[in-house]
Amino acid sequence: MRDSRHRSLLTATVIVPTVTPARAVKLLESLAGEGVGFETIVADNGTGAPELDRAADAVEGAQILRLESNLGYSRAVNLAAREAQGDALVLLNDDSVVDPGYVDRIAAPLDPAGGVVMAAGVMCDAGEPGLIETAGIEIDRTLLAFDYLNGEPVEALEGPVADPIGPSGAAAAFWREAFLEVDGFDERLFAYLEDVDLVLRLRRAGGSCRLAKAARGLHEHSGTLGSGSRRKDYLMGYGRGYMLRKWNVITPWRLPGIVARELSVSAGQAVLDRNLEGVRGRVNGLRAGRPAEPYPPAGLLPDPPSLGATLGRRWRRRARLRRRSE
Repeated sequence: MRDSRHRSLLTATVIVPTVTPARAVKLLESLAGEGVGFETIVADNGTGAPELDRAADAVEGAQILRLESNLGYSRAVNLAAREAQGDALVLLNDDSVVDPGYVDRIAAPLDPAGGVVMAAGVMCDAGEPGLIETAGIEIDRTLLAFDYLNGEPVEALEGPVADPIGPSGAAAAFWREAFLEVDGFDERLFAYLEDVDLVLRLRRAGGSCRLAKAARGLHEHSGTLGSGSRRKDYLMGYGRGYMLRKWNVITPWRLPGIVARELSVSAGQAVLDRNLEGVRGRVNGLRAGRPAEPYPPAGLLPDPPSLGATLGRRWRRRARLRRRSE
């Protein structure tokens, strides 16, 4: 009885931050067939594009939150979350489209009375729709994150699948009250890894995540900034350095694992992307971070992947993306 009552009372707000209006328009078109029962806030990060207004007119309950400049992903979402009327916040990247019923399906597992304040949707690879791009995030002992089930066939969802530690910002649902209670995203993270930081804080507060296997869409990997772009490499590196410092990850016994991971990732970017922006970002992130959070306690990171698993998955994804671009 409690579950059915909870679902009948649930409302949702879809939040779409964008700096690429043409992509956001496609996402809005996919939401237009969803029906009623939720609102949509498009946080326009300084583009002023009129096509967003036209696309929003076709989606019932949609509005444009005009921001004067590009304030970054984290701040744009936080501003929209404070204006949202829904119980659930459904976050979508502008480089994705969703299947019918997506909003209801990703919000359905949320159950704050039972501690479930996060839900992860499933985004398949737009270039290879038979493969999963993300079904949440996984985090290793150095807090290096990777997309859960990345590269696995969609058929893997037909059997029993464990819940991820939290959702990826590309396909996430959060109980709005819980999101605001922990102050939402850390706005010092302009973009990238803000979802990892938020998930850790929500988990520490007692929240859990469920995988919404039926909530599906297509995601164009790095469609907004471009895979291997200097800007993306810098922001990813900055977020990594910032997280290492903020969460007190760097200790003598974790240092060898951190060095191995950072050297591998940075060397890969230098060779494949032909830039050292990731290194520069890491240095600046370490400088900007402050030891504000204790390292996650035992049990908060359930069964974190090993060094080999972490690096192996990252290299397989880069190889797959590189083959596709050739």
